[in-house]
Amino acid sequence: MKNKIIFGLVLICAVLISGSIKAQDNTSAKIRTKNRDTYNFPKLPMVPSPRMSVTSVIKQDFTITLRDSVVLDCSKFYPDMPNPYLPNGYPGVIMCHGYGDRKETLEGFASAQASYGYCVYTYSMRGQGNSGGLSNLISTTEAQDLMEVVNYVKKDSQSGIDSSNVLIMGGSQGGIIPYMALCYGMNVKTVISALASPEFASSWIENGSIKMTFLWTIDYTPDTARYSPQVIAMRNWVYSSSPDKWDSLTYWLPKDRNFTNLVPQNTIPILLENAWQDKFFNASGNLNTIPLLTSPKRYYFGAVRGHGGDYSLTEDQWHMNFFNEWFFFWLFNIDNGILTRPKFHYAYTSYPETSGMWTFVHDSSAVWPPNGMTNTVLYFKPNGKLETAPGTNQNANSSLANSVNKNLTMLKAVNEEFTGTTFNNQFKKASLVFQTPVLAQDLKFVGTPQIGIDYSSNAAECQFNYQIYEVNGAKSKLITRVNYTDRKNTVNSRKNTVVNGLSHGHIFRAGNKIKIIITNLDTAPDDSTFLGTNPHVLPDLKNGTSKIYYTNKSYINLPVQTVNANISGNIFLNDESEYTEQTDASAPREFRLSQNYPNPFNPSTTINYSIPQNSFVTLKIYDISGKEIAVLVNAQANPGYYSVVLNADSYKMSSGIYFYKITAGNYSEVKKLILIK
Repeated sequence: MKNKIIFGLVLICAVLISGSIKAQDNTSAKIRTKNRDTYNFPKLPMVPSPRMSVTSVIKQDFTITLRDSVVLDCSKFYPDMPNPYLPNGYPGVIMCHGYGDRKETLEGFASAQASYGYCVYTYSMRGQGNSGGLSNLISTTEAQDLMEVVNYVKKDSQSGIDSSNVLIMGGSQGGIIPYMALCYGMNVKTVISALASPEFASSWIENGSIKMTFLWTIDYTPDTARYSPQVIAMRNWVYSSSPDKWDSLTYWLPKDRNFTNLVPQNTIPILLENAWQDKFFNASGNLNTIPLLTSPKRYYFGAVRGHGGDYSLTEDQWHMNFFNEWFFFWLFNIDNGILTRPKFHYAYTSYPETSGMWTFVHDSSAVWPPNGMTNTVLYFKPNGKLETAPGTNQNANSSLANSVNKNLTMLKAVNEEFTGTTFNNQFKKASLVFQTPVLAQDLKFVGTPQIGIDYSSNAAECQFNYQIYEVNGAKSKLITRVNYTDRKNTVNSRKNTVVNGLSHGHIFRAGNKIKIIITNLDTAPDDSTFLGTNPHVLPDLKNGTSKIYYTNKSYINLPVQTVNANISGNIFLNDESEYTEQTDASAPREFRLSQNYPNPFNPSTTINYSIPQNSFVTLKIYDISGKEIAVLVNAQANPGYYSVVLNADSYKMSSGIYFYKITAGNYSEVKKLILIK
């Protein structure tokens, strides 16, 4: 288990961003009702002193009539009296909800934020909650709506808002719409956009494969979402087996939704976040547009609660300072040096597991991709081997059968939630398993995996789902995946293609193995909490058999860094017995003290370290004269990865240079940290 020592108060609020998942009345599908997913809405810091305590918060409900006469249901929350230290008024916050949600979900959080000295607004988007109109599924229509809301908010003198100091934040739909509106010229002070992507519409149907979450999103009952005719048509196209319906979906879904080409037009500071394990939107959308976004920006990829990803208490703690320093700089003009520090922050998933979820290891970089990344290509070979050298027999292959009863339709499969006697009798899951030798060292993978496929099929459509696992002894845990559906296959013709998968960051541990499963039904035990028995992408229902050929065009390409520079040559052990002395392959293999982040900091910073063997550990803080200021750790420790948060306010530390020193057995190391208040 990963050991965690956490100091400080985590000021986070869980905000619900997706509604119960039910089928539309006109489909009779029985999509399982799901628990609402959550996104950690950051609670912004109090207005800096001098400040006046807010004694009570006023709530007012109101409506806004839009350009097409649609009426939005809105609420605002604001302090009961003006603050004499803020002559221009209180900073403004607009909270945007996720798809299928409504403003009522956010009202408790909006009121709490207003008590910190903000004027807070929230509203139900069109076709959702008690707002009128029909949802056009996160499009330019909703972006124009938000721009009209912003115009209203800036003119609202009653609440005491500073119209020049407005920020917008939200996750999923609530993160996409503000980002899109910025690209169309919306003018606010700053935006935080989480679980979002400028390529989100294409992400739902990547590489010819339709994600289950897309069907869920367009299949709500009318009490949750009321759709435009175009969205209703797209739902019917998903259930259809006709190739022309797929062509219609690929044309219309990205239209007026993707906004990659508009990203260079944004000039407003923006903070962007993605979960690596997002079941809706591939983080590659933000990774791909990094060069296009020229406004002041900060990125985080890793543990963002929502859309089915694992969460991390240590990353939650880090986020508190991440958000605070961003908003102190942009809303309150506090020069904390944020623009001189790394723009890109990310957290690798890694063994060991914590309550069934990955451990997260934090990192940062001034550039993207991080320095030192190289492509590691592993080739699929006969007998389930995954190796660094390609196969030499151009005709060697394995078959992947897609055995489907002709009476099985997508609607029936959805009704059965892809499980049970009826479904299992009509659809046979098939898989091919490949595995590497034992890793000789840790490998840091971060970026977008790429799959090369050399294949043929006797069906007009064929699908290949690549699941990427790390094997630790008898345990295999899913990391990420690559999905590909050829919807216009030439029967019995040999083809090859290269496709990108779901971006991720992961540390493969020395002593473990990498495993790839190629399957016709993309289900995995690690998905069950969010997807239940449903697959990540809808399966192909054309009966047939495909062949995977073992050539230099059949591979997986992972961008990685080797962790131990002292180990060169093959990343795998030639003799697996070399590693038998390692009793816990998930434990660190060396003492390590990481640089604290953020640095400079105010008021808190995180220090990570690793202990490879049982040791008595001390971690102390000293000022520049060598005086001991704080003892953060003073205890016996088992092998593992540790995090400790230093809160300067707890030790009454003033601005200046400090040092932190770790001692563990014969190991000792010192690093510098800087506090700026």
